[in-house]
Amino acid sequence: MVEKSNKNTIKKEMPESIRKLFEQKQNGTMQQEKNKDIVVDDTSTNSVVSVDDAESLKQNELDITDGNKKENKSQDIKKSKKENTKKEKNSKNQTNEEKIETENEKSTSKKLSKKTKITILSILLAVVCCAFIITLTIFLLPKANKMDAPTIQIYSLSNQTRLHVDENEDAVLYEFYIQKKGETNITYIPSPTNEVSIKSKLSSPGEYYIWARYGGKNSQETSNDSEKYTYYYYEYLDTPKVYVSSDSLTMTWLKVVNAKEYRVFYGIDDQELSYFTVAQPSSTTANVIFDFAEFNNVSAGNYTLYVQAVADENNYYKSSELSQPILYANRTKLADVQSATYNRENDMLRFTVDTSKTTTKRFEIIVNNSETFGFVADFINEEYTFYLTPYLKKGISISSLKIKAVGDGDYITDSDYIDVTIQ
Repeated sequence: MVEKSNKNTIKKEMPESIRKLFEQKQNGTMQQEKNKDIVVDDTSTNSVVSVDDAESLKQNELDITDGNKKENKSQDIKKSKKENTKKEKNSKNQTNEEKIETENEKSTSKKLSKKTKITILSILLAVVCCAFIITLTIFLLPKANKMDAPTIQIYSLSNQTRLHVDENEDAVLYEFYIQKKGETNITYIPSPTNEVSIKSKLSSPGEYYIWARYGGKNSQETSNDSEKYTYYYYEYLDTPKVYVSSDSLTMTWLKVVNAKEYRVFYGIDDQELSYFTVAQPSSTTANVIFDFAEFNNVSAGNYTLYVQAVADENNYYKSSELSQPILYANRTKLADVQSATYNRENDMLRFTVDTSKTTTKRFEIIVNNSETFGFVADFINEEYTFYLTPYLKKGISISSLKIKAVGDGDYITDSDYIDVTIQ
């Protein structure tokens, strides 16, 4: 290459595009073969380029520009392809992710279903195990012995009603139950002993059901109820308190509630007691009166009397106990002699008596209203015959005779005199 004079050197400022191209070349973006004809003076602030070089550079610039355009276009196409490829990959990745999610959901669902099945099987297994353990425990543990039901007994002692069952050494408590017929309430009587008194537990006379059982340490040991015993609870009527009147003609007592009538028992020594019946007076009458005249038809004697209030047992009441004893001397008058006659020819006196009313062998006669003679028969009879000759003085003429039966002087009084018919 011929060097030209400096005078003819053309100074021209490097265009901006060429400067940038140089900068790109310096940065290694352009190939070194295209820059052989370009000379740069590092010592000068301005670049000195020949005209040919300038044209060459311009041409290169155009070529570079076209190349850049082509390269940019190629890069844009590559970039577009890359973007499309990336989109396709992203789309495929998204599809794969969706498939993976679906598969994961299916897998999770399968896992959950499997877990649920495992849980159910675990629960069933636990239940079976518990049932087995309970059954095994029941068979292995010592069984509680259920006590036999007791037999209940009822008796009276010291005016008390008592319940009794046999003792049981395994019982920790004795349980008694009372229920009145027709009522729902049940009276419960726990007792540490095998016997209790129930009189205070019976509300009123009537029919009751009574049963018992042995109480154990627990319900498995407690016995069943005994058979129900039907108990008829009666109350005794009040015992009358008897008073004898001052004239000894009557005796009285207060009326007893729930009594239907009264009985006045009487007897002599060991004789079986007989009784008079006295009706219950009206509701307005407070006292009951018994007249001793009732004894007029009873043989004479010293009697012991008792009064009892009589109950109607259909109302679950019982007759009272007998009252205190009352001593009564029954003095009866002998019946008059009957059919008395005297025969002067044989001095024979004949008469009869009613032995159902007169039980005596002693008689008394009055002759001519002046002389009295007494005589005793050998035995009690309905008809008597006496010879009066031993009793009469010689030469006495009998104009009148009277006769009577003579009592014992304590309880039996004399009969009245009757006139004897003289024949």
